[in-house]
Amino acid sequence: MSASSLKALLIVVLYTLALTLVLRMSLDATLELKLIDKYWFRDYIGNLVVSLICLGLTQSALRAVILTTVIVVLLQLSNALKLVVLGTPLSPDDFINVKNLFILWDGYLFWAVVAASILPLLILIALTRWRRRLTWATFALLAFCIPVGVLYSAELKTTLDKKFGNSVWNQPENFRRRGLGLHIVQETARTLSKVGKTPSATAVNNVSIDTTYAKPEIPANQMRNVHMVVLESFFDPNSLGKEWVPEDPLPADFTDLWDSTNRSTIMAPVFGGYTANAEFESLCGFPVTENAVFFEGWLRKRVPCLPQVLSSLGYESIASHPNVAGFWNRTLAYNLVGFDQYWSKAEFDTSDAMGNFVLDHSFYDQVFNKIEKEKKAPIFNYMLTIHGHLPYPANDNYPNKVKSGKESALLKGYLNHVYYKSRDLMAMLKTLRSNDPDALIVIFGDHLPYLGKNYDVYTDIGKMMPDRDDFTDEMFRYLSTTPLIIIDGKRGPLQTGNLPLYRLPSLILSLLDAPSRSMFDWTSNPTDKLIRPIYGMHFYVENDEAVACRPDNLAKGACTETNKWLDDIKTLSADIFTGKQFSLKKSSADVFE
Repeated sequence: MSASSLKALLIVVLYTLALTLVLRMSLDATLELKLIDKYWFRDYIGNLVVSLICLGLTQSALRAVILTTVIVVLLQLSNALKLVVLGTPLSPDDFINVKNLFILWDGYLFWAVVAASILPLLILIALTRWRRRLTWATFALLAFCIPVGVLYSAELKTTLDKKFGNSVWNQPENFRRRGLGLHIVQETARTLSKVGKTPSATAVNNVSIDTTYAKPEIPANQMRNVHMVVLESFFDPNSLGKEWVPEDPLPADFTDLWDSTNRSTIMAPVFGGYTANAEFESLCGFPVTENAVFFEGWLRKRVPCLPQVLSSLGYESIASHPNVAGFWNRTLAYNLVGFDQYWSKAEFDTSDAMGNFVLDHSFYDQVFNKIEKEKKAPIFNYMLTIHGHLPYPANDNYPNKVKSGKESALLKGYLNHVYYKSRDLMAMLKTLRSNDPDALIVIFGDHLPYLGKNYDVYTDIGKMMPDRDDFTDEMFRYLSTTPLIIIDGKRGPLQTGNLPLYRLPSLILSLLDAPSRSMFDWTSNPTDKLIRPIYGMHFYVENDEAVACRPDNLAKGACTETNKWLDDIKTLSADIFTGKQFSLKKSSADVFE
């Protein structure tokens, strides 16, 4: 190695060290990531691998420093922001789903995402010394290492887990102990090791759950419309207390309606985002157990979910959502679960909006106008709202009506979104119940809203802790709980209590008097227990008391029993939605009629 090459190497090594330390200190101080000091070297090694690759491609200390800075800062900042918003670090799925960011944001945020995605590639192309042998040797080394890593992903995962550990339920802690580079490699190996490994017929037959199937039936003269409304980021903000929410943003008629259900709730699979997972559960009757968007990588087969079941009975199943059609892979996912039609953003007038989010009253009016023109009945009318989405923008057409008790721009914005959302909902319900008095109406919030970094606001009132590892059992239940309102036609609002969201399709078929043994019945919880999986763990509620079951405390309470049930459910889920559907083929009934 020449003296100039050695000098360039030394500069890159020392610069990467400085960059690593500066990023760790600044991100930890500004975003409160709670990094563990003794593991800084692992973070450094991950960044150093990136910088050495950059040096191999550019053969210049200055060029390598520029390219390294862009890539490392972008990755570290993206990871930090995801941690404080959703409570989890970057994962392999985020690189697959990055296209959704282009769809979600507009204005300067859209261009920021474009720049963050394209800039590293442009700089890489510009700074790479394409005519140097070392450049192509570096590409050759990458071309060798990546396929080998894919081919031996299971062995790599096992080795890394043994050396650096793995907590299946606490991904933030995994990141803090590994550093970002190692964390991404380790979790990528884990994901790749699962590819193509679906349950065998023997594994499916060995589950202790009765998987018999009988097609639901409803007499033609007893079919009535079903309207399901999924409310974006909707929960009861009054649970934050008077200090934060001194004025109730919910109208009295909503409170009266919810009170008439005895304040029934659902337990959602997600917090602050990943709405598609709440959708999946409400439509397909199985819990999401992975830290991933189920619509994106796990739903690969045509499945007898609620839209398909109702369509087979003579319903017209229609999904509506005023967002770009392909967001969270909804175009394909809605088709696989059985919707006959999907009305996305292109089918709506989006002028009545806050930021990029169509107001609910406009959305509702347009949906019902379309249904009236279609004149198809009975219908399964599935409406997913978008108003209420982060970052809770405001405009002059819809001035703020509610103030937060303490200074929080996000909470103030959210409270005013809830103010308008709840009133739009009640106005729609008044008209709907008058025009369609026999309809079954189902309304729920998809997840709690994000109100600040590291569960800010929630931590102030003791409902959550900044670190998931410090959560009490009851905190996991609060993290998952949103309002549920079911209006059973002329019988009125129902008192359903606390319901895991994936149990909703089974309840809907029961309320429609559709006797069957559908796959929704397969997820019936063990007697007197309500089970809510959250990635890497689960909790159950018994006698209105939550019990958290982590992999390291399965001897606690009934965790062994509920974990066995969950293992069987995971087997069936992988078989039905990704695998060869042995469980559905066991039945003599044609589930896809």
